[in-house]
Amino acid sequence: MGVALLVSGTNTGVGKTFFSYLLAKGLKKLGVKVGYWKPVETGADPIPQDAKLLADLLGQPLEETVGYTFKLPLAPYVAEKYEGERVKIEALRGIFEEKLQRHEVLIVEGAGGLAVPIKRDYTYGNFAKDLDLPVVVVSDAKLGTINCSFLTALYGKSLNLNLLGFVFNRFTGRDISERDNPSVVEEMTGLPVLAKIPETTLERYELKEEYLKGILEKIKP
Repeated sequence: MGVALLVSGTNTGVGKTFFSYLLAKGLKKLGVKVGYWKPVETGADPIPQDAKLLADLLGQPLEETVGYTFKLPLAPYVAEKYEGERVKIEALRGIFEEKLQRHEVLIVEGAGGLAVPIKRDYTYGNFAKDLDLPVVVVSDAKLGTINCSFLTALYGKSLNLNLLGFVFNRFTGRDISERDNPSVVEEMTGLPVLAKIPETTLERYELKEEYLKGILEKIKP
């Protein structure tokens, strides 16, 4: 049986899929049998773009890369109100267990952040708790990230989640706050910054081997 981790974020649009792609590409290059799964993807109009990106990278069938899809770009709980489909948590748990049997490392990508509801009283934080998923939090490097990062950590700790640390994304060098944000977040949350990623493209950047091995070490049983 393999190991898994949840890639969450401090908000939508901070780069969860970007990091998931870099992580999957890097682990694959190291010879790890890696898989990717997005339990619910919204904004899939006409197709789930996040899932397709990773499916193409890893050679996975698209239908095995994503669980439920909704066309509207909303939280899953809100999207199912409009589109009628009902997400079944037990079904997601079953899919997760099956995928752990087939991969050394399974990257599970959430939607938005830990407090985003999948069901009315069931968040991605609850999902991580139920499946015993260690969590990597992707944060934007720029001004405003301290508050979002701190609150995400606070919620995760309230659920006793295994928070591995933060990945700071989109360092540009143009925002003066970027220099100090990682160290302040580390100080305020007690969690490490696992990686710093510049503003770049998927084709031009690879995660440093030290980042990859550091994450692997944290998720090994």
